[in-house]
Amino acid sequence: MKVFIGFMVTILCCSLITAAGAESIKLAGSGQMIPLINTLGKAYMKKYPQDAVEVNQKSLGQLGGVMAVTKGAIDIAMSARYLDKNEKKMPVQAYEIAKVAGLFAVNAATPVTSLTSQQVCDIYGGKIRNWAKLGGPDGAIIPLTRPESDSTKIAVRQGIACFDKLKEADDVRSMPKAKDMYTELTTKVNTLGMIDAVCFADAGGKLKAVKIDGKDFTSSENSPIMHHYNLVLGKNRGEAVMRFLQFIRSSEGQTIIKREKASPMPFGL
Repeated sequence: MKVFIGFMVTILCCSLITAAGAESIKLAGSGQMIPLINTLGKAYMKKYPQDAVEVNQKSLGQLGGVMAVTKGAIDIAMSARYLDKNEKKMPVQAYEIAKVAGLFAVNAATPVTSLTSQQVCDIYGGKIRNWAKLGGPDGAIIPLTRPESDSTKIAVRQGIACFDKLKEADDVRSMPKAKDMYTELTTKVNTLGMIDAVCFADAGGKLKAVKIDGKDFTSSENSPIMHHYNLVLGKNRGEAVMRFLQFIRSSEGQTIIKREKASPMPFGL
């Protein structure tokens, strides 16, 4: 009987320790990082079931995420670009976990899948408005863009020379969030838009990648458009938060990042 009671006490103590060690990790910010962080979070929770990774499925935007982490509203902000000089002055620390190729994609029903960089700029500048002028069937091109402050737009302007100072035509439709871009591209024929390789892989055949100047931009080795996926920490650097980052930089985490069509980046803690 004493042995049994001792055994039960041991089990109870272990349960209390596990419960006490349970932590939630709250993340929010750049919408285009949500798919990759979702995948990493699920794998992490299988390995560490005592922790809960909670990814806000509504994009706060890069800046919104950084502001939230400085206020302690979340534990980790997601930023798809490097912090700017003002953000670096905040009490935060950014860790680049991956770099991801940016690309232009069309709806799967669109036959044109190869353009020059100048043709892309002419489409967004309003000089080319029909797929027939590019060797495709007669049909109005529906170019989709992102807000100027968004990391996707910044990467495109930095990566394609003629896009640097391009004034987009008034009828170019701006998609506020990465999810909006994905939805429009996958559901509407004749659309052309800017996404990243992780989003393209998640589309599962609903999109076609557009080669630019003969190059496949789905690879980070070929694409001049580059997204830098950063996780940004504020004051909360508890055990679960650090454990999650350690998991991401482990061989298991690196394998997941590669599988999701991103290139893992080494980082120290």
